Formats: sequence, C-alpha cells, structure tokens
Amino acid sequence: MRKALPVGGSPRREVLQREAEHILATVRTLYKDLLRNPYAEAEEQGVTGPQVTVMACLVGKGAMTLTELSRSLGMSHSSASGIVDRLESRGLVRRSEDDRDRRRTSIEVTAAVRRYVRELEEGPSGRLVRALESATPAQRAAISKGLKLLRDLLTSNSATREPA
Repeated sequence: MRKALPVGGSPRREVLQREAEHILATVRTLYKDLLRNPYAEAEEQGVTGPQVTVMACLVGKGAMTLTELSRSLGMSHSSASGIVDRLESRGLVRRSEDDRDRRRTSIEVTAAVRRYVRELEEGPSGRLVRALESATPAQRAAISKGLKLLRDLLTSNSATREPA
C-alpha cells in the first residue's frame, strides 16, 4: 500500500522528502561524530573528570610513581591512590614493579587510553584528518565538492525566499 501524499504533494516531492531526511540523518551523525564532547562521553562511561586528568597526566609525562603523580597534579597521595585504584580496576592503567627497586611501583596508561587522550587533544580536526587519511585524493575532492554544493544550494535557497 502506498503512503498518502500530502495535499499538493507529488511523487517527486515525496522522493525529495525521503532524500532530505536521509541527508539530515547523515549530517546529524557527522556532527555527533566530529563535534562530540569527549568529556561527556567519558562521564557516560563512568569516568570522572579527575580520572581523565590523571590519565592525561600519565599520557603526557609517561609512567610515574604514585607520589610523583600526586605531586604533579597537586592532590593528596590518598586521592591519587583512590583514582588510580578505580582506573586500574577498569583496566585503564596498570601498576608495575620497578626492575631496579622492587619497592617502587610505576603507574602507566594502556594503549587505548593513550589513543583516547590523543583524540581529546586533537579535537574534531584530528578525528577528521584520521578519517581522511584512508581516502584517495579523488574521494577527498568529492567530499569537499559535495559539501560545498550542499552549502551553496542551502545558501542560495534561503537567499531567494522572501521573509514572511
């Protein structure tokens, strides 16, 4: 059974409506993927702001002891220890004995955390660059051309409409 057309509608208009909805869904997905808030995502995954701060410090400075970490971040030893414990239980950091001094334990982040923090630092353009790395020059040109065309069509369409 065919869907009823709106009054004054035509089969062409119905096709255009479906295409517009598909394009909007794609734009929403792109927006969400490129401009997402990684801190909000971390929170949704149950990672707190202080935990992100600890992971970022470990990525930036490399493996360090708990004392070095707490001093680096200006927090108490017990606060840093609690944060590291929670991150370790989630598999986001690991503690390892120092080969030279077994009393000393180093804390380091996992490879997944390094990638996550790097993505935070790179922002949307970094995510886009990584995606475009796998595209051919022709594909990149087609993407740019298509986006420019859509922008131009939207701009010219809104410029030709008269205000209500």
